[in-house]
Amino acid sequence: MSRTKVLVADPFAIFRAGVRNLLRRESDFVVVEAGDLSAVQNVVATRCPDIALIDLELPPVGGVAAVQWLNEHCTAHTIAWSFEPTPESVLGAVRAGANGYLRKDIAPEGLIRSVRGVARGEAALSRDLATLMIEAVHRLSDREGTRDRLFALSSRECEILEHLAQGARNRQIASELTISEFTVKRHVQNILGKLELRSRREAGEFYRAANADLAGVGPLQ
Repeated sequence: MSRTKVLVADPFAIFRAGVRNLLRRESDFVVVEAGDLSAVQNVVATRCPDIALIDLELPPVGGVAAVQWLNEHCTAHTIAWSFEPTPESVLGAVRAGANGYLRKDIAPEGLIRSVRGVARGEAALSRDLATLMIEAVHRLSDREGTRDRLFALSSRECEILEHLAQGARNRQIASELTISEFTVKRHVQNILGKLELRSRREAGEFYRAANADLAGVGPLQ
């Protein structure tokens, strides 16, 4: 009988041992281990595994990068997992090429069932994690929509929008940017038109919300 080669990539030896012992009790699995990305690469250099269980915090660059590397250099089906999945971590792993995402507190029989399912070409994703991924997709769509609206603004309009968010009046903005009040007024009108907003207050609220929503995903300008 052909056995499925499973790579368990996790920084904690005691956790790897627990998963290894669980899977080795089943006659259809052979298990290899890795504690970091370098060890994963060494395993692949010998023989590409059929399934790779990748911890999200795998050193030195994280599980998502490890999933992407495996997807580019190996035919293994990959399953990312962690104790506390977030919408962003689930979506990030799937976008990197993972065939599934599991919680690390999954029941033993659930893990075995999931690994066998992925070996058959199925996706390993529970209902609650599928919900998290959908939430992440919606957030990403909202962020892209916000970016599109901001990219419609010129650099000067972005500067003035930031001042509006701080509650500055036209005279203050004109003095700060060394331009006329008339020019500031014209820019404010353009900003409201491009962002489809009705007032300076709404523009300020939009800017603050956009900064919070896009934090960590790149500059607004």
